[in-house]
Amino acid sequence: MNELERVSREVVIANRTYPLKIFKNDEERVLNIVQNVNNRVEQLRSIYDAKDNQDYLAMCLLQMTATASNSNAIRGESPNIEWENQIISIENLLETVNSDSI
Repeated sequence: MNELERVSREVVIANRTYPLKIFKNDEERVLNIVQNVNNRVEQLRSIYDAKDNQDYLAMCLLQMTATASNSNAIRGESPNIEWENQIISIENLLETVNSDSI
């Protein structure tokens, strides 16, 4: 089987099935992520009384993103340069709008 070969998998996240086509060499990593997401969703269910699975998935995404950001900061990695450039562009636009309205 070729590393670039794609395989079809169905994964269940928060009691919902999602069909995926992933590279064979990414399969184990993707399945581990799915398992981690489901574990976090179950933890959140035991703590919070949300209305539906989408609420739990949103909380899970927020936690995972915050954790990844914190671990990048601890390792001393800089944030994504493209995001920084976009933020600078937005700030420049806001400054331009503010100075035009004065």
